[in-house]
Amino acid sequence: AQLPLPGKTLADGTANLILSNIGVFLQDTFAVTPRLNITAGARVDSTQMPDTPPRNAAAAAAVIPGNPATSTAQSGGFGLDNTVTLDGKRLFQPRVGFNLDLGDKQRRMQLRGGVGLFEGAAANVWLANPYLSNGVSVAFYGCGSSSELTGGTGNRAACPAGTFTPNTTAQPALGTNPAPNIDFLDPNLTQPSVWKVNLALDAELPWYGLVAGAEWLHTKTKQGIYYRHVNLGPVTRTGSDGRELYYNANGYDSDCWTTGGATATSAPGCGGAVNSRSLSNRSFGNALVATGTKLGGGDTLTLSLSQQPTRTFGWSAAYTRSTAKEVSPLTSSVGASNFNARSIFNPNEEVAANSAYLVRDRVNASFTWSQALVGDYKTTVGLFYEGRKGKPYSWTVNNDLNGDGQGGNDLMYIPTGPGSGEVVFAGGAADEARFWEVVNTYPELNAARGRVVARNGSFAPFTNSFDLRISQEVPGFSAKHKGVFTFDILNLGNLIDRRWGRIDEVSFQSAGGVARSFVNYKGLDASGKYVYSTFTTPESLTTRQEKGESQWAIQMTVRYEF
Repeated sequence: AQLPLPGKTLADGTANLILSNIGVFLQDTFAVTPRLNITAGARVDSTQMPDTPPRNAAAAAAVIPGNPATSTAQSGGFGLDNTVTLDGKRLFQPRVGFNLDLGDKQRRMQLRGGVGLFEGAAANVWLANPYLSNGVSVAFYGCGSSSELTGGTGNRAACPAGTFTPNTTAQPALGTNPAPNIDFLDPNLTQPSVWKVNLALDAELPWYGLVAGAEWLHTKTKQGIYYRHVNLGPVTRTGSDGRELYYNANGYDSDCWTTGGATATSAPGCGGAVNSRSLSNRSFGNALVATGTKLGGGDTLTLSLSQQPTRTFGWSAAYTRSTAKEVSPLTSSVGASNFNARSIFNPNEEVAANSAYLVRDRVNASFTWSQALVGDYKTTVGLFYEGRKGKPYSWTVNNDLNGDGQGGNDLMYIPTGPGSGEVVFAGGAADEARFWEVVNTYPELNAARGRVVARNGSFAPFTNSFDLRISQEVPGFSAKHKGVFTFDILNLGNLIDRRWGRIDEVSFQSAGGVARSFVNYKGLDASGKYVYSTFTTPESLTTRQEKGESQWAIQMTVRYEF
């Protein structure tokens, strides 16, 4: 339970702050020649945060490193100032663009483009975390002997009878050594920003009134954000694939794990408790630092073809191919959740991989037909199509392989081949056969033999959807008035066949993000090799229905024009 520290209330653990942004922008367009226009400008944004979080002197103290050789835990503080904010940080954002007319009397053609620096979505919610998790207002208390709290076993006591009570002012004592969480901002952190470069060509073709277009957009991260955990403790072992491990000795003992991936601390041969983050600072729980990164970016190329619309019909089609890399997807408002919801090789790695929001391939098409069937009142029919590659996901170990306290976020190592001996299979030949049956089913897993799979290196199935719009103009109350009735069928294919138009994706999980698993970690063997126990099949895809995306819907609207 998260409870106030002595002398504090829960209100002291809320994010109470003032945050404002002042932006100044100047832009002008210059006609360099009759055919060339240049647009140039600049913007300056300044972040103002007059309040500071309550200072945590203990966290600011120097780190006293732990020693794996003597099983000595890390102690002291983290050498970080939790009162750091973005107050007074400024971002100067220049940008310039051009438009060049390349056409002639027969056909129009233009070349356009630009380059500039742009501030991204303001990181306001993450800037509030140090006020919320300051380590001096509230802390986690616990009791019993189930899975450890983030601060280790020191904050546990025997659970008193009748532990639960709805009375918030009369909660039972749950231990005497609480483990507060704390969030920091790196002193060099600024608001997110990205460089953008685009270049596009639009041209009328000499056939049938066609217009072709090509556009390239390149982005490069100037300032991104990812989270580092500074209370994992020292590394206690290195895995056979080179990754950092944080368990105590029992965490590496195969006898201390079940084939289902749970701990078996009372099993014969197990020395006792399995402790993740075994040498972390027991005086604190999670200690997260919002850190800046320059890694990330992407490219998008769009090719389009359309017919200049006539009074009767028009159509268009476009294909977009995209790449996008990021260090962290930042899927949550809380630092710990952002740290957890990322599939990793090492917990604090600054590595750019496929973005969780990447749409690698997208096809869009539309067709409209309009005709006045009754007097001058038009009947219009439009059909719109979108097809796109599914969202990316990772292949991870189902439970906690590296001992960072998070199960499901560790990217899976794939041996070079059956019988290689690089990994030990708890169930012997039958378990190994099931493992390779799954690997051979998925090309991305098969291609990763001899290494760790890439984060977000797999993709959900391609999705297709059609929307239909029918609109009819009707007479109004005067000659210059008219009404328009519109009838939309969204995801028309699903109305025809319920198997069509579905969006099947891998479910999001709190640790690892969008990930699938079919392997459990079951300790290490005597030579330090991973011991795998496997499921029969990976988790199934789920059909998105949060907002009814995978089902058809009908919408009717009425508009009156005068």
